[in-house]
Amino acid sequence: MKPFTVLKVFSILYIVSCLIYTVIKWKTLSNGEGWGVVYVFGLISFGLIGLLMDFILLKTIKNKWLLNSIELVIVVIFSMELWIEIN
Repeated sequence: MKPFTVLKVFSILYIVSCLIYTVIKWKTLSNGEGWGVVYVFGLISFGLIGLLMDFILLKTIKNKWLLNSIELVIVVIFSMELWIEIN
């Protein structure tokens, strides 16, 4: 089993929360021309990019402490960008 890292857990939780939000708010998101659904799929792609970044970092950095520290910085930056986007 692959080890869980900060970025992997964050990305998986992010994708799952986007999918749950899409199911719950489907009527609102698909209203009109359905651009809300397109926007959510764009947000899900950020989670997939996070998983890809995690894969690349796992292959390049062998020190687990350094790996999790770098991934924690990436998660904080991503969370701040998401917070700015929402507000």
